[in-house]
Amino acid sequence: MHKTRPAQITSPVVSLNGGQVKAIPMLAIAGAIGIGLALAISFTTEVPIKRFLMSYLASFCFVLSIGVGCLFFVTIMHLTRAGWSATVRRIAEIYAMCLLPMFILFLPILVTVIAGWDTVYEWNEVGYSAHGAKVDSANPPPIEVLKGAFLNPMWFTIRILAYFGIWGLLGYTYLSRSLKQDETGDKTITAKLQGLAAPFLLMFAVTVIFSSFDLEMSLSPLWFSTMFPVYFFAGGFGAALCTILLTCMYLQRSGRVTDEITIEHYHDLGKLMQGFVIFWGYIAFSQFLLIWYANIPEETFWYNPRINGAGWKPMTYVLLIGHLFVPFFLLMGRALRRNKKLLTFSAIWILCLHWLDHYWLVMPEYGRTLHQGINESFTFTGLAAIGDLACGIGMAALFVALFCWIAGDRALVPLKDPRLGEALNHEVH
Repeated sequence: MHKTRPAQITSPVVSLNGGQVKAIPMLAIAGAIGIGLALAISFTTEVPIKRFLMSYLASFCFVLSIGVGCLFFVTIMHLTRAGWSATVRRIAEIYAMCLLPMFILFLPILVTVIAGWDTVYEWNEVGYSAHGAKVDSANPPPIEVLKGAFLNPMWFTIRILAYFGIWGLLGYTYLSRSLKQDETGDKTITAKLQGLAAPFLLMFAVTVIFSSFDLEMSLSPLWFSTMFPVYFFAGGFGAALCTILLTCMYLQRSGRVTDEITIEHYHDLGKLMQGFVIFWGYIAFSQFLLIWYANIPEETFWYNPRINGAGWKPMTYVLLIGHLFVPFFLLMGRALRRNKKLLTFSAIWILCLHWLDHYWLVMPEYGRTLHQGINESFTFTGLAAIGDLACGIGMAALFVALFCWIAGDRALVPLKDPRLGEALNHEVH
């Protein structure tokens, strides 16, 4: 018979306990080395700054999607009154709070947009704007002019500031209220956060939709797809679940939060990971199928280099098999989802393929003008590929450093959450 545990924290250590003091500078140095190495290697390519910034954008979107996924995790857990997740929710809250300082990491790309350079976003080139254009229904302007009303430096900058401002507001609200409850034990805080979850979710949805358009989809500004934001979200939330799981695993292996996170929580995280691997695959296939069936040039040209390009076709199949089928079978059975070693491997595997997914979204646009065809010269080999991998590792290190900085010596589990008892006694049947 399952023995009921009292709703109280029993682990001797529930914080980083000073570990962040050594971790932050080490992670920051690792991040600087990784990104610096990518910059140095980029000078061996034909267009060095463009190559570096495109690689930088892919890695930035990788970690950004994880932070966004953690913000969704916190919001949906409050909205659904999910008691089982109370002991893992604080970790997601801290990762979500990382979104606000991540704006600083986006500045190298934002500066190029404000300066009017088309180094990253080709819609920023001279003349690609709708300023002063008059729309005549009988003689409509080119699509470049119409989209220029949305894709121009001023509005792009305003939207970027809005995205990070809203994400920062949501993340700060969740984390600060949760920490306040640790001190006061006020149960009404949980009720208030639950009430805010629905409007917060609407704000979240709007920002994710438009940020995915701006950050990655606008790299090919003439492409059309209404499913791309869902694709971005599905991959990001799946990666966020993996990040939460790996963080929990590390904390427990280092003697922290040893009693409050159990195999039952890992099992549920594993089920969600598998569910969103399937959802990601479903959205990816649905987007491709609709574009393939319609066979409209304004849509199909985006897939052309990724399916027919000599350097990209193999990567497309790697993503199909590695991001969908491999984790699908790794997380298939109950016994597999309760095996910590296999769960750890699966989470690391999915995160690696998630980085490759963003690389696949961004890098085919490197070295290609708006109307060029397949970039046959690209291959993911050699020194440039090492630089791209170094950039990804460096960005991930900076993201973890932000987590340690925000976590500080704060409790990594909510100490007085009214649903703490439900989480401690959670059992998967």
